[in-house]
Amino acid sequence: MIMKEHKIEKKIKTKDYNQTVETMLTSPYFNEKYLNTYYEINYQTNHNWPYLINTFLEKNYSSYEINNIFEYLNDENIEKLKSLDYIDLGDYIKISNVEVDKINRYKEFQNQNNTTLDEAVTKVNIGLDKDFYTDITTISNPNSYTLLINKYRSLPEDYIPSDLTSLSINPNMKLRKKAAEAYEELQSAALIDHVIIIPFSAFRTKDYQNKLYTNYKNKDGVLIADTYSARPRHSEHETGLAIDVRSNTLIDNLTENDYKWMLQNSYKYGFIVRYAYATSAITGYIEEPWHLRYVGKEIAKDIYEKNITFDEYYDLYLKDQENKQTENET
Repeated sequence: MIMKEHKIEKKIKTKDYNQTVETMLTSPYFNEKYLNTYYEINYQTNHNWPYLINTFLEKNYSSYEINNIFEYLNDENIEKLKSLDYIDLGDYIKISNVEVDKINRYKEFQNQNNTTLDEAVTKVNIGLDKDFYTDITTISNPNSYTLLINKYRSLPEDYIPSDLTSLSINPNMKLRKKAAEAYEELQSAALIDHVIIIPFSAFRTKDYQNKLYTNYKNKDGVLIADTYSARPRHSEHETGLAIDVRSNTLIDNLTENDYKWMLQNSYKYGFIVRYAYATSAITGYIEEPWHLRYVGKEIAKDIYEKNITFDEYYDLYLKDQENKQTENET
């Protein structure tokens, strides 16, 4: 044993000082057969790093791949990766919203749809490689003003917003407090521009949404109803953050002029037109000019400028932030 240690020390002295090697030598995870590879791995301060290095080496990741893992992947992805068999991460590893356990799904989606890597990652993360209303996740933070609810993500069965506030124009119409205040601003601003909008649906209970959906389903069938009505616990109206508005001259829609105003101005007050033209392949809904969703001014402005759906925006910019918030709350 003494002779072996001596040989290792002698070998190290023949090379330049290397903090990775020195750290591994003092670690209980040191493995002599990986000594030369340790020299090629960039030093990290993560306290689990010596253990992780050996874990990935044992899974046949190269030193180059290991360096990329620590450079590009977040802690959640690294944690996932250590429990999975070897995965050829390729260029996916450099995409900010990648989830390592979905790599094979990304590749299959990209091949089938001829998309870019980035597009494949975002669309698979949303769930678009599977049928709507399959593989459903229950939202863990329903009180968040930036929660994503869609055909793959549902509210908890017993959720009811606790801060519902009546709108001045119609006390029977309610939104969550910040959304209600923002809507009052939006409506006043529209009036200044001679655009008169009237709300006709705001917060809905689960029972009311179920009644609506059931009526539509009985009338048009499931396939058609699903294109314009959300199933219960999948409706933004149940969050208290969505409101449907109409023009003063119409029953349940907006005039072309009023819709144009809404597209160009609603973001200034924290709202987005949630189901806009040509987004049905992502949202699963036909165009709904009247449906506004509150997300806050900063995010609404960013979505407007990037010209993407809220589903895409959530995956790219909000998901990690909300996951961390949920972890802290638990």
